[in-house]
Amino acid sequence: MKRSLPCLILLLISIDWLFAQSTEDGSFDQAFLQICRYTAGEHLANALRSADSLFFAATNDTQKIRSLMLISDVYHHIAKRDSSIYYAVEARQIAEQTDNYLWQARINGVLSAQHREMGLYTAGRQYAQKGLKVIEKVRDHPELVNQFKGQSLVELGIYDVEEGRYDEALTNFRRAEPFFSGFSGHEANPYAHAQNCERIGLCHLQLGAIDSAAYYYRRALTLEHYASRIATPLADTSLKGLIYNGLGQVFLADKEYSQADSCFQGALAIAEATGFYNLKIAIYKSLVAYYQVVGNADSSRKYTDKYVTEIREQLVRRQRYMDLFFVRMQHQFATAMAFKNILAITVSVIFMVIVLGIGLYIGKQRTRHAQYRNTIRTFKSTEVRSFPNMQTISLVSTDAEKELMPESKKKELLKKLDRFESSRQFTDRNISVAVLAGKMKTNTKYLSYIINNFRNKDFNSYINELRINYIIARMDEDNRYLNYKISYLAEECGFATHSQFTTVFKNITGLSPSAFILFQRKAKQKEETTLSNKAV
Repeated sequence: MKRSLPCLILLLISIDWLFAQSTEDGSFDQAFLQICRYTAGEHLANALRSADSLFFAATNDTQKIRSLMLISDVYHHIAKRDSSIYYAVEARQIAEQTDNYLWQARINGVLSAQHREMGLYTAGRQYAQKGLKVIEKVRDHPELVNQFKGQSLVELGIYDVEEGRYDEALTNFRRAEPFFSGFSGHEANPYAHAQNCERIGLCHLQLGAIDSAAYYYRRALTLEHYASRIATPLADTSLKGLIYNGLGQVFLADKEYSQADSCFQGALAIAEATGFYNLKIAIYKSLVAYYQVVGNADSSRKYTDKYVTEIREQLVRRQRYMDLFFVRMQHQFATAMAFKNILAITVSVIFMVIVLGIGLYIGKQRTRHAQYRNTIRTFKSTEVRSFPNMQTISLVSTDAEKELMPESKKKELLKKLDRFESSRQFTDRNISVAVLAGKMKTNTKYLSYIINNFRNKDFNSYINELRINYIIARMDEDNRYLNYKISYLAEECGFATHSQFTTVFKNITGLSPSAFILFQRKAKQKEETTLSNKAV
């Protein structure tokens, strides 16, 4: 079951607590807290503009770091993870240059969560370990140091849970426990402590230690109620739903069916109100087991259907190209399954879908890789610019051509075209044959003639090819471009929309931008490994 620690939210709460007491610049702190507490919750676009303005108003390095991390957090909320990581790295560089160890640790924690959410577990763990190492250098703010240590240990435990290693997860969560239970004066602690207790309860439940699970779930519920009293927005959170579901499973194991039903109904109400996917899956699965035990076939079938529907919708989101196949399998499954083994059959169906998907994926990847090699080979051989230099062009003109355009004018325009191709003016979204003709102090008839006859393309195809070659060059020269969103790459090279860029890119290279980036990353990794082996 995947869990997501709200590290960035807890980070900003910690920032509020620490810097609201600052006297170095009251106006900066007031603006910062306004964006954190209100603007970001009401209008993210306004929050981004305000945070950007705050950065330019910063008068010292700490304020710059805080502004950059605020920008990073807003980008995280609007699902632009590449931009979020970029600004966090920028903030970390300032923190490292100024030996600001507390902020170095915080930022490594944020980067760990970001990489974990993308499935990059190895890199994410490394950031978490870096944060724990650097926090040891902090001598001031002991409560925040301990808060960070606790959250970092929880972060490592979440990695273990997501990979099914419950014993290892339990070790990390227990190591985090003292950091949450011994401090006061910080509004994030009760909620963070409740989260940690719920996760300990989950691990005990998965390992079959029912009594221990019951203890930690009850403890988590008490802490969650306390957190709700001091911070109203935390009431009826998905965390409370997960706690109720865990307690329901404890009561079910102890055959206390009335209490189990009460807990499950509480979790169900929260799940359907919040729409939290993991909670819905967990409670539907629990209710199927509960109603099977108490002999209520109709209710069990009802929540079986809900469970299967949620699983199916998740698969559709992840594997859209498989949805028709999955619907057919679900129909066969619904007519053939026996009530008592529904969950086992569901797993079998999912497995079949995944196997078929992997087969299709492998075949498609082989074709795409061949297209990628051909694109790179063509790109390298032409040294980015796929157009001939004017020295290689024959300027011998026919009488008709001389009548259309003087020879001197032709040479002049070819030189200007060379300069244009060496610049980045073609990334201007508003470029047109008329605009370019104006820049070159000629008319559109002459310019179109030169492009058609010496570049062998119409104007739009000519500009599009320059743009695609430019962005491929950027991805080849700067690895950061391989982590940017497609919409950013489109904007960078002059396309108005994501879809327009994708269509043109695929027409020219034979690959979608995302497929090309994937192959480019693998090629870069292979190149780095080869260089490293040679160095050794």
